[in-house]
Amino acid sequence: MIFSAPLYIKERHCGYCNDTKQDYYALESQAKAASTGTQQRGRDKQSIMVGSTITSMTCQNYDELINQGFRRSGTFLYKSDLLRTCCRLYTIRTNMSYFKPTKKQRKAINKFIKEIVPDESQLSPVVKNSFNLDRLVEAQLKSTTFKIEYEPSKFSKEKFQLYKKYQVAVHNDDPDDITEKSFTRFLCHSPFTSDEIRGIDAQWQSLDVNNWSVNSQEKRIGPTHACYYLNDKLIAISILDFLPSGISSIYFIWDPDYAHLSLGTILGINEVQMCQALGFDWYYLGYYIEDCDKMNYKAKFGGEVLDVCSETFYPIEDVKPYLANGRLFVIGTIGETKQGKESECEATGHAKSATICEVNYNAAEDLYGGEEVYANAKREAKQLLSDYDIGRTDEYKLPQVMPGLIPLLKILLWLDEEVIDEDTPIKINMFGGVHKFQFGKLNHEGRGFYIDCIRLFGLEKMQNSTMILQ
Repeated sequence: MIFSAPLYIKERHCGYCNDTKQDYYALESQAKAASTGTQQRGRDKQSIMVGSTITSMTCQNYDELINQGFRRSGTFLYKSDLLRTCCRLYTIRTNMSYFKPTKKQRKAINKFIKEIVPDESQLSPVVKNSFNLDRLVEAQLKSTTFKIEYEPSKFSKEKFQLYKKYQVAVHNDDPDDITEKSFTRFLCHSPFTSDEIRGIDAQWQSLDVNNWSVNSQEKRIGPTHACYYLNDKLIAISILDFLPSGISSIYFIWDPDYAHLSLGTILGINEVQMCQALGFDWYYLGYYIEDCDKMNYKAKFGGEVLDVCSETFYPIEDVKPYLANGRLFVIGTIGETKQGKESECEATGHAKSATICEVNYNAAEDLYGGEEVYANAKREAKQLLSDYDIGRTDEYKLPQVMPGLIPLLKILLWLDEEVIDEDTPIKINMFGGVHKFQFGKLNHEGRGFYIDCIRLFGLEKMQNSTMILQ
């Protein structure tokens, strides 16, 4: 992986809640308020994320990063600061074992089937008072007016015109702000290797609904546009990343003239079915925000949400009480000491699934609701400077405490145990070329930069990555 220096980005405008939240559960400000004796539940709204521009990575890299809570927009990789941001973004994924069509979804499916196969006598008969989800796939196979074409993530005038129409009608964007350049940067560019972008003929053929099979010899891996046509007119585009563990949905675009067909719902359901048919484990729906109507519809697909501190997914129905009103959730075990859970964390991206049981609880308040955790982190930062000449306490790009970052205490342990030592090799792209350094040869600023990257991406990934300094 080749990437630029991480950025900590604060914005006063939030595109999710449109700045409608008056206050929210900001545990850091609660802790500081408690130490000064003031009463403060939340604070001024702000959208905060950590991000980095990625020059190059593989789909396997990104698969692991998604399971650490990251998402990409074009070549920009980012994750939310769940402790301080006003809208908390949780990675959500599902599959057919979780998906149970709601009454509204079943109605949308039946309406869509009627649209693409007006003569339903061509389809398998429906058993009275029952619903067969497989009829959606069957209708696609037998329709003479509807088709899906899969192709690499590339620009076309037809796609851009539909995108512009969608953004203006659905999201109320100013037409003058929607350019071919912004569309290309957002939904066509990607940091993946050229071979993964292009794919091979057999991969593209496997995506044809006629060929869906877990036995396919060539599974598609790479960025993809799924273009939906009705009567030879482009009516929707689904922007996808095919990854080793599943299919990641990036964005849906649909023609407002066809809003009656509930195309966003249909595309999502179709892709959950495709995941199973092609042998992918998961359908990644992006981010879920419990208290945002724009984003909480994803719960209707069922599935699991990610606890970034332990890189563990939990069934959404199990953790909904912990998410209520936009709260931060971190699953802990009763009896754990404060910071004990976080100090053991290493970001590997090898996420696992678990089920909540009676010994688990929401540990967010214990981990982040007291002044002690911030005082400890400040002391650990000073110790990194005094013992290992790493950064200055006011120079870290990333917060001393943030869910999903490797804690400073863990960094100190690795240094003390020489997991990171003076001879640790580091590759840095600077002055137009890649140069190899040893950790011990860097100045305090360079060491601080490297430690920030380890905290963000994990020790394992940094061993095979190149950092870009400008």
